[in-house]
Amino acid sequence: MSYEPKEKDLQDYSSEPQSAVVDEVNRQGPEVDLALADDPHRGLRMRHVQLIAISGSIGSALFVSIGNPLTSAGPIGLLLGVAIWCAVVWAASNCLIEMTCLLPVDGGFIHYAGRFVDKSFGMALGWNYVITQLALICFELVSLNVIVEYWTLTLHPAIIISVGLVAFFIIQIWSVRWFGEIEFYISITKVFLMIGLTLYTFITMVGGNPLGDKYGFRYWKTPGPFAGEVNFRKVLTGIFDSLSWATFAVVGPDYISLIGGEVKNPRRILPKAFNSTIYRILCFYLTGALCVGIVSSSTDENLLGAISAGAPGAAKSPYVISMNRLGIPVLPSLVNALILISIFSTGNSFVFVASRSLFSLAHKNQAPAILKRVNRHGVPWVAVCVTLAFGCLSYLSVSSGTVKVLNWWINLVGAAQLVSWTCIGFTYLRFRSGLKAQNLLNTNYLPVKGYLQPFSGWYVVVWSPIVFFFSGYYLFYPGAFAGPDFVFAYGSIFIFLAIYIGSKIYQTVYQKEKHFVVPANEIDFVSDIDHIDALTQASEAKRASKPQTKAQKFSDFFF
Repeated sequence: MSYEPKEKDLQDYSSEPQSAVVDEVNRQGPEVDLALADDPHRGLRMRHVQLIAISGSIGSALFVSIGNPLTSAGPIGLLLGVAIWCAVVWAASNCLIEMTCLLPVDGGFIHYAGRFVDKSFGMALGWNYVITQLALICFELVSLNVIVEYWTLTLHPAIIISVGLVAFFIIQIWSVRWFGEIEFYISITKVFLMIGLTLYTFITMVGGNPLGDKYGFRYWKTPGPFAGEVNFRKVLTGIFDSLSWATFAVVGPDYISLIGGEVKNPRRILPKAFNSTIYRILCFYLTGALCVGIVSSSTDENLLGAISAGAPGAAKSPYVISMNRLGIPVLPSLVNALILISIFSTGNSFVFVASRSLFSLAHKNQAPAILKRVNRHGVPWVAVCVTLAFGCLSYLSVSSGTVKVLNWWINLVGAAQLVSWTCIGFTYLRFRSGLKAQNLLNTNYLPVKGYLQPFSGWYVVVWSPIVFFFSGYYLFYPGAFAGPDFVFAYGSIFIFLAIYIGSKIYQTVYQKEKHFVVPANEIDFVSDIDHIDALTQASEAKRASKPQTKAQKFSDFFF
């Protein structure tokens, strides 16, 4: 599945053309322009891409808020719910790998939605995704303050939020290479934290703790594999609660798609990055869900009290509660500090992705033109500033209460993510229909192909709306309906539809658009391909002419 360019690829990237489109694509100049390989806008290397994918997917959710689904689902229910959603994300990765490796351009899947489905559809998806990322930025900024409260309650919440915003600005505003390097080293901390917590789980469960308590899988037996009274309804709602939490926590392939336009030699790097999605899922999400169910009981009074009372910082983390229960000194503070770094890194990635989404919308005239402005390193500095300005909404926590505001962002993000995943799946199915209609599906036109297609595409399209529809099931219990909760649970679909319908009316009335979606035989598979092919040739030629250093070989081995 991974793409390894061969010598003939440098001369004719798609040999044996089988349509007029492919003939158009394969017209190439007599010389390779090596300057393309040094485009400052494309400053991200393999190690940057891999760590950004990790950075954007491992934050406070995996270390702190994972305690919430544990209390409602139990250890097995938590594991099952996370596994179900991880399968959806992996299927989405199989869709994105084909589109992104063919067209690694700014805007990623937002660009593809407008190109393969409809401009209005792309606009609605783009703004939905921007809202998602802006909410995530606010969530992580508020979480920074929550974590700092583990050590002190005297520091004003606005101070930490302000420090976070300023730090994001400094890292993001100058160069994508600068951002990539800083994010690379910060993200390594997350990897070590996850590895450390996994080792902690294994060592302590076999008796390596101050109490000598060989607790093993005790909590899977008592209080049991599922939380509360074991009946079909309780087990099902518990699993669904953990699945809903996973829609907020489990991400990654979408970030790889969005940064595709800023990656060096994208057709060599991106396939490896997408293929590693399965390993991130196994090593971080499923392993994390397993470990949490081992170290903490779903009925632990400290965990339940932390959730109901909104206990500050990592005191709410199942890992820290476990460490305190076992009488382990120093380690809780160390873990809390690493969680703090992890949250900062995740927020930094969200700023990057949100600003690039705004930049992409501006280039399609679906956002103010001023957002197109870039500095001499190709960084959309206006979009970065606007993104950080919206991050100031996190100051709401100062007056409204931290826990309440965190729940607002969680509910909003979960619902908006589900809309985005549904759109990604639908975009891929249109992409595949276009390839089939233009006789490109069974050729070597695609640099790389995803697993289990078109099943993966349909899996995303079916599962995401189902989860979205039932995400607010608790609101329909007798007497449980609450207006604000309904808005945060389902509001994103109304925002999406309002933007889509408004844009569609404008297209129909003023631009005389005749089609509901772009006809399959008219989908554009030509634009940008010549440039990407030339970039690939230049990157491969430079790679062949310049021997790798030991450090680069070491980096390639691990990333």
